[in-house]
Amino acid sequence: MPPPQETAEEKGFVEICVVKKTRVRADYRACDDAEPGYSWYFLAMDARVPATGSKAKKGSFKKPAGGWYRAPAKGGLASDVRTEDVEDRVEVCVSQRTRIRVSDIRCDDDEKGYAWYYIRIDGYVPAVGKKGEEGSFRAPYSDAYRARRKGGDAVEAAIDYEDPDAPEEEEEEEEYCTTTINDECVETNRCTETVNSICTKTEDGPLGSFSNRCRNVFANKRWTQRC
Repeated sequence: MPPPQETAEEKGFVEICVVKKTRVRADYRACDDAEPGYSWYFLAMDARVPATGSKAKKGSFKKPAGGWYRAPAKGGLASDVRTEDVEDRVEVCVSQRTRIRVSDIRCDDDEKGYAWYYIRIDGYVPAVGKKGEEGSFRAPYSDAYRARRKGGDAVEAAIDYEDPDAPEEEEEEEEYCTTTINDECVETNRCTETVNSICTKTEDGPLGSFSNRCRNVFANKRWTQRC
């Protein structure tokens, strides 16, 4: 029995940015920033993606169903050159005309003239009152995090974002008593004596004659008295 064929939805599509009147391919930045006169154009996986500066054919201005991809400036067969952008984003509310960042509440309330602008997690987030750069008005398929008002490096400005590449912080072991004599702690899980900079197990009490100033030290596989 032959394997089932992929549907158009499973294959997805490649999106490019074009001059709306001519369908000549332009840099993605023009569409990401919603510049007037430019539009997204969608190509099937068996279509040929034009190089930047060339005219797009056999596509659609209407976004189809399925996952989306982008393509390098040189173009080529869509299924061969598609690239997937799955980086997390930070979302900030900006003026659609100027990309100046404003309070998130304007986008939460769907105020006219304002929209979410999505910046990659490895980018830079503007503070409120500053202009957003190198982001996109295109909603991502990946996660998007709100940002602190002061902005900064996206990975640090993102609220509740956990960087998967950040080194794990080592938890300091809590000290607790392991041995008591007459209800007094005489030994803990921490090192209490060192010999030649090596942590050794210790125990109060005499080896031979008793002295309050002496400690029993376990080193070199044997107990010795240290006074």
